[in-house]
Amino acid sequence: MASKPYSFTRRVVQNTVTRYNYYYHAKLKLEKVLTGINKQRQDNYNVYLPFYPFTVDKLNLDVNELDSVVQKASVAVQIHDPRGRWIDDSYLLIGKAYYYKGEWEAAANTFQFINTTFAPKKKSDYNAVVGSSQNDLLSISSREKEKTWYARHFRHTSARNDAFLWQARTLIEQNKHDEAQSLLNILETDPYFPRRLDGQLAELQAWKFYKQGQYAETIEPLRVALKKGHSSRDQKARMYYILGQLYVSQNKYDSAMTAFRDVIAAKSDATIDFNARVQIAKANTKVNGGSLEESIAALQSMLRKERFIPFRDAIYYNMASLCANEDPERAIDFLNKSLQVESANMLQKTLTFKGMADIYYFRKDYRNAQRYYDSTASIMGPDFHDAELVNARKETLGAVAEKVQTIRDEDSLQHIAGLPPAMRDTLLAKQVAALKAAKNPPPTEGGKKGGSSAAQAPSSFIANNNNPSFGPASEGGEWYFYNQGSKSTGFSEFRRRWGNRALGDNWRRSQQSGALLANNNAPTPPQPEVNEGKLNPSIADLPADSINISLLASQLPDTPEKLEASRGRQQEAYFDLGKLYNDKLDDTREGILTYDTLLSRFPEHPRKVEVLYSLYAWHNKLNHNELAAKYKNQVLTQFPGTQYASILTYGALSIQDKEKNKAAENIYESAYNAFRQGNYDTVFVLRKFSDSTVGFSPVQAKFDLLEAMAIIKTRPEDEGKAAIASVITKYPGEEGILNQAKAIQEALERRQQVTDYLTQLEIQRDSSSTAQVDENIRIRYPWQTPAPNLPDSLALKAKADSAAAAANVPPPPPPKPVTPYQLGDEKAAIPHFVVIHFDRVSKVLIDEAVAQFSKYNSVKHASQQLQTSMYALTPTEIMVIVRLFPDENKALTYFDEVSRVASETIIPRIRPTDYRLFIISRENFILLNNTKDLEGYRKFFGNNYITE
Repeated sequence: MASKPYSFTRRVVQNTVTRYNYYYHAKLKLEKVLTGINKQRQDNYNVYLPFYPFTVDKLNLDVNELDSVVQKASVAVQIHDPRGRWIDDSYLLIGKAYYYKGEWEAAANTFQFINTTFAPKKKSDYNAVVGSSQNDLLSISSREKEKTWYARHFRHTSARNDAFLWQARTLIEQNKHDEAQSLLNILETDPYFPRRLDGQLAELQAWKFYKQGQYAETIEPLRVALKKGHSSRDQKARMYYILGQLYVSQNKYDSAMTAFRDVIAAKSDATIDFNARVQIAKANTKVNGGSLEESIAALQSMLRKERFIPFRDAIYYNMASLCANEDPERAIDFLNKSLQVESANMLQKTLTFKGMADIYYFRKDYRNAQRYYDSTASIMGPDFHDAELVNARKETLGAVAEKVQTIRDEDSLQHIAGLPPAMRDTLLAKQVAALKAAKNPPPTEGGKKGGSSAAQAPSSFIANNNNPSFGPASEGGEWYFYNQGSKSTGFSEFRRRWGNRALGDNWRRSQQSGALLANNNAPTPPQPEVNEGKLNPSIADLPADSINISLLASQLPDTPEKLEASRGRQQEAYFDLGKLYNDKLDDTREGILTYDTLLSRFPEHPRKVEVLYSLYAWHNKLNHNELAAKYKNQVLTQFPGTQYASILTYGALSIQDKEKNKAAENIYESAYNAFRQGNYDTVFVLRKFSDSTVGFSPVQAKFDLLEAMAIIKTRPEDEGKAAIASVITKYPGEEGILNQAKAIQEALERRQQVTDYLTQLEIQRDSSSTAQVDENIRIRYPWQTPAPNLPDSLALKAKADSAAAAANVPPPPPPKPVTPYQLGDEKAAIPHFVVIHFDRVSKVLIDEAVAQFSKYNSVKHASQQLQTSMYALTPTEIMVIVRLFPDENKALTYFDEVSRVASETIIPRIRPTDYRLFIISRENFILLNNTKDLEGYRKFFGNNYITE
């Protein structure tokens, strides 16, 4: 088609048909798809607003409609003369459609195609596709004639310069900020870049800085964008609001108030107008001459204005946020008023519940804080900015509430069990009546629990009961579930009013904290629930007529065994509660109070040494020197030889001692391997070497036990008994060491008894065959059945080797390891793992490696949803596994990438010589787990896989 003469008639026909038959309709369809995206989200104006009122990956746009835009614009390119003026505009529409679909590569390739294909052809306009140098400035733009009024309004403008901006926008969406900045810098200094796009260029500069969190650098380009840009009224109001937020972050409150006044002057939607006024009232408290009461008075005056009636809940919330630090009780009163306002704004309800929870949390009223965080979590959407914090505090406070409730429940049950029988029966009878009343609520008005069906039927159903579709008729007779426009509009309105609520049944929603929000626009604060935790779960599930006094009485701790179990649950709850206060809530004083109560009520707590050490550490943290010394002395005198006493005596290993700790573990591991091989003299040598070079270490107790076991093997019985008794005396608080030492001591004491028993034992043989021993014979010692004492296989092997050497017969060669590993079909999609094998690396560093690889994968490979975990092939072979890759090629690509960056970016604290990487298929991994032949697979990997 390009070979035909491009006459005047052909030019007019081709341009007109391309523009109005294809480009116009494709552009109209794209605008229709994008219409209403501002309504798809509820913005939280108390934090930084998103720069644009949407994020491309969460637009929920109709993909079919966007595909239709691509199709129409593509047809315009394919069937019309490529020399037409609207061909580049059609390509620009295709790139925009790919952009809104989130297909970044396709969008970037399209914009790059526009850059190279539609570059100016005249030498006077442009010299090269990449760029030309003129007056020491790099130019890549197409020159546009902007001098005359006619040229600005009627002459067709090339889409190539717009494509540059959209290409930069795509790079920013892909988080390729360096490439985007390079392109923006060239355009900013380009002498031919058109002035009509200066505002969009500054807007992209501001957005790039804003997305990276560089808020101070965002201010200047954002001011330029507002001054030179041609954005819509809503977008300008949003950018003015963001500018005000940025000024507040820089403590420039006068400039912030000016920016918020510009929001009001833009006359955008009522929501952003209202929030701008609220921000002005907040900033007024920070400027010279402003006061808290003036700002609250300004907000109270807004309550009396009719146009702010839809925002009364937000007004009360902001009044509470102003006075939360100075007067928490007043703030709680304002928040309660906010909850009582009838409103469908679920985001504001979420903020109000969280505000109430935060006040109780910082006042250390954890029970109320947990209730309100639970209410917040039940209604907040997944995009809520503090969702992670809310869920973390909800979980922690839920655990605190559970422990507190356990203590109270056990106290109540013990109190009831200790009452006189008559009084106890009376109390249980009242409890039975209360439980039956709760399980059989009185009927509602009308004689039915749920009321009449007509009263509950939605008005839309009653109004359309003659309509077969049970809903409003859609245009053109199309059923509304098939109407994409109706579905998109309804979904947008639902998200605007209710947020990102998870789909789920309405079953037993009354048990949730936010229950009343489902059917009532006037929510009430969460009420304390009836706690049945002190009842056996089977009782809570029984029908009402099966509950009686005897059943409840059977749950009381009225016997010594039940009382001991009840007290044990209390001790465990107190212990966990103190840890939660200090470790999770950073409330050391409450943790100290909890452990003081624990010791006063249960002075013989089984983990008393840990409680005393915790009290020492916490008092030391608060600089309570006398109390810290008191608990330190108790640990040293009451629990000598324990790990905690050793830490107090020798000091805990600091960061500088990590290498020392690792050396001690390596020496112990060598000594243990020598003991297993029968080299007992080596154990004694390594013990002396450890004492002289390392000194005290966390493996001291294990080393003492290992030395005692070596003494038992090599020296007289009395020395062995004395050595094992010394270990028992030295480490009374080390439970694992103590149990093993006592077991060995018991075996030594009964050695003669076992010998005598075996001497007198008579084995009955089967008379029919003297060559076979009856396999049904069982030897049962009077006290237990110990493990058989087998002869030392290493000693027997050494004896056999010496005999073979004496006979000049060489021993047989060791069998080769079985390596049944196989390569799969290269064309088949065989799942693979990437494995990092560590050689003598501490558990702490391996845990850190798991966390670092998880973080790296979540940032660099979020779309692949890789999982990272630790795996112990043997007690000494520890690996980190990254899974799951769909095929060998993707696993190798990841392997090459990680091999380059691991030592510098992911695990810089681990030396490259201490770990090795390889990939393995799922089938070969199963074989490796069975054979444990790691060295064999390494050779297999090196011989069969090609890496960079």
